[in-house]
Amino acid sequence: MQKNIFSRSRPRQQGQTIILVAISLVSLLAMAALAIDIVTLYLASSEIQRAADATALAAAKGISDSGFTTLPTTDSNYATAQTLAQTMASKAANSMVTTPGTNLVAGQLPVLVAPPTFDFTSHPGSYQVTVSLKSTNLPTFFSKIWSGTPPSVTASASAEAYNAANLPTITPISLRSVKPWLVANFDPRNTATPFVNKLTGVVEDNAIQSATIDLVSECTTSPCNPAAAPKSIGTSQVQYVPAVVSNPSNSSDICPASNPPCGGGTPYENSVECADTSIYAGPACGLSANISWDNNENPGGLAGPSAAGGECLIHAAGPGPYDGVNNLQDTLDPSPWPTNPMKIKANSGPFSTNFVTTSSSIVTVPIIDTAGFPLTGGVVNVVGYLQAFINQVDGGPGGGGLPPPGSINITVLNVVGCNPNNNGATPVIGGSGSSPIPVRLITPP
Repeated sequence: MQKNIFSRSRPRQQGQTIILVAISLVSLLAMAALAIDIVTLYLASSEIQRAADATALAAAKGISDSGFTTLPTTDSNYATAQTLAQTMASKAANSMVTTPGTNLVAGQLPVLVAPPTFDFTSHPGSYQVTVSLKSTNLPTFFSKIWSGTPPSVTASASAEAYNAANLPTITPISLRSVKPWLVANFDPRNTATPFVNKLTGVVEDNAIQSATIDLVSECTTSPCNPAAAPKSIGTSQVQYVPAVVSNPSNSSDICPASNPPCGGGTPYENSVECADTSIYAGPACGLSANISWDNNENPGGLAGPSAAGGECLIHAAGPGPYDGVNNLQDTLDPSPWPTNPMKIKANSGPFSTNFVTTSSSIVTVPIIDTAGFPLTGGVVNVVGYLQAFINQVDGGPGGGGLPPPGSINITVLNVVGCNPNNNGATPVIGGSGSSPIPVRLITPP
């Protein structure tokens, strides 16, 4: 009798097992789907934060590129340039969230929650921008079931463009890839006033308004002897002497393509041609301010290392204006500023014929504490930096107020003053450290 009972109950037990297994499988699948949803949301959260960081940095670079950060509040272009800076930052941010294939979150582009916000006054010298991004319709399963609205993630980031000029005390700026041209603190286009007040670091008014000038080598002999009688210079010209380039670290992957062939035989010429990733015995802006000039180098003339290195750097086929046929150097149209950005047109590389925001023709050079020459010692004081676009190496013939052959024709983009009263903070290094207006995140990464 007992045997029959067991026999009759076994089929019922087997049916219960099948039901339990089915329920367990559904539960396991649900837990797996939920885990995948959680991982998807976690990855999307990380991706949108990186996207917000990149967007904020791009917006801050737009502020830096505008030239606005150089201007003191007394400059006649201040208000117009501030509007330009905000416009450039907003366009840069919008580009980061509309360019296909970049800055993706869960495989799709995020959107700006609202236009970027700006703070140009609360932190002197720090020109800040904040962006907020959102991404919706994430590829989830349970989140869509539990909630009637599609899942989304958001993130915010703030970045700054920092200029130490015009401040009573400064956070130092550490620079690399500074070209070894020590330029006199003398703006020939602005009633011969200094670019920078050497005691306060304040930049002159109108420092970058139509500031196209020629850097003229003060060296008239080989070796260089700036202690000799000063060279006569014309309107729109300012002298420079070569810096000592010690322990150079030229980065070959940042050197221009060999058209024309590059191959300076001295550290000085290599530092003109390439990105010198070491600081060539040069100071951080606001720290040690002494630097040596090189009385063994003669940079002047069409055969000099400044002309040869400069032509190589900007991809020029030779001295003189861009000819549109043989030359590959980028070109600059400064005329729209300050209502619109200066226009840099690429004429080589993957973006040839397009307008760009960066170029090998953009250089940073030190400003030294002298309004003129001769120099009587081997050490000079750095009081600021020029960021400039090299238009051409002048081909001559010189004389009659014209720049001597081999001079470097530049347009000033930004000016930084090195106030000696630094606040002891860690020097700011933005990006590669090559710009005197560094850009960096100011929210935790």
